[in-house]
Amino acid sequence: MKPKEFVESTWLDYSDVIGDCVLMDLNAYIKFQFIDHITKEVMAEKLYDHFMMVELFNKCDFNKLVMSYYKSINEILGSQIATSKQKTRAQKYYEKAVSISKSKELKFQDLMDYTRIMMCLYMAVTKNQSKLISEFDLSKECLDMDTILTFIHRETVPALGINKRKPRFDFHNPYSMDSCILLILTLVLYKLRDGE
Repeated sequence: MKPKEFVESTWLDYSDVIGDCVLMDLNAYIKFQFIDHITKEVMAEKLYDHFMMVELFNKCDFNKLVMSYYKSINEILGSQIATSKQKTRAQKYYEKAVSISKSKELKFQDLMDYTRIMMCLYMAVTKNQSKLISEFDLSKECLDMDTILTFIHRETVPALGINKRKPRFDFHNPYSMDSCILLILTLVLYKLRDGE
């Protein structure tokens, strides 16, 4: 997958691209001088340029960025799914999403399917107050972008020291892998919300 294909499949195919909430969400990753005069095409060019800068900064191609996205989401949810001898519904879907993420060939529809499954699971985790889940709602209607993005920003990982944690994602550099992961997630969530 190339950045251009991703931008065309998400941003240029999204119906309400110049809505204020959309631009405000994207402004977290791409800074605008004037938010009043943004068109669909101008923003698409900015997104494409941004992904190119991320590739240069991280010395990797877009496929590696998507693989990093998969890896991060897999790690976040891996410990939240209840496991049993007779697989739970959540376990079956989690394994299906992980198998999509391990595919050698990156396709946009696979990215959409993966994100839908994982973010529906993530919504169940947030509603269940981070306890293990065995059931979840797979409908797109359950996806609340604000909840997902808020909780993703709050994710932590163990740090050096006893009972110390640090943020999972570092947002200080707009061209970092972490910022790119959240930009990919934001664009795919908007696309899912738009109805594919």
